[in-house]
Amino acid sequence: MDQEPRPATLRVGRMIAHFFTPRGLAIACAVSLALGFGAGWTTNGWRLNARIDRIQSSYAEALRVATEAARKAERKAAEASAAADQKQVEIHERIRTETITLIKEVPTYVTPETDVRYALPVGLVRLHDDAASGSVSSLPDPARDPDAAARFAEPSPVPASKLGTVIAENYGQCRADQARLAGLQDWLREQRDIYEGR
Repeated sequence: MDQEPRPATLRVGRMIAHFFTPRGLAIACAVSLALGFGAGWTTNGWRLNARIDRIQSSYAEALRVATEAARKAERKAAEASAAADQKQVEIHERIRTETITLIKEVPTYVTPETDVRYALPVGLVRLHDDAASGSVSSLPDPARDPDAAARFAEPSPVPASKLGTVIAENYGQCRADQARLAGLQDWLREQRDIYEGR
């Protein structure tokens, strides 16, 4: 005997009846929880991924802006350095020319007759040499050698024109050092202003 085919509504009814058993409800609850958890996890992942993408894009933009600013500052600093170097060369050449001119003028202002008439004292020459070297080794201690002052008043073989030449050279070097230091200070201020964005 063949069984009669059951109508579809009867099969659906049995499935629904089976669903409301404790076992069916537990399975349905577990499936619902798994689906809800999976949907929540996926939604949260999408939200976090979107946030990560926004952070990464803002970081990339900040990095691009900072890199561009650094390149601009480096260009400006290089240009400022080149200009400072050129200015220093010009100043050095000007001071060198002025010093050479002054040295050439020494015989005009300190003539050979002056060299003969006015001998430089030994003490002045030693004092000048010690001042130039930063030492006091050749100066006597007046407490130990009371006759030293008289010996230092004796004429030296160094003519006054030589002293004039040395003084012009020393002041020329001093002015060159002063200009070099001022230029370095200006360059440092300019570099600071460039890198601090002033």
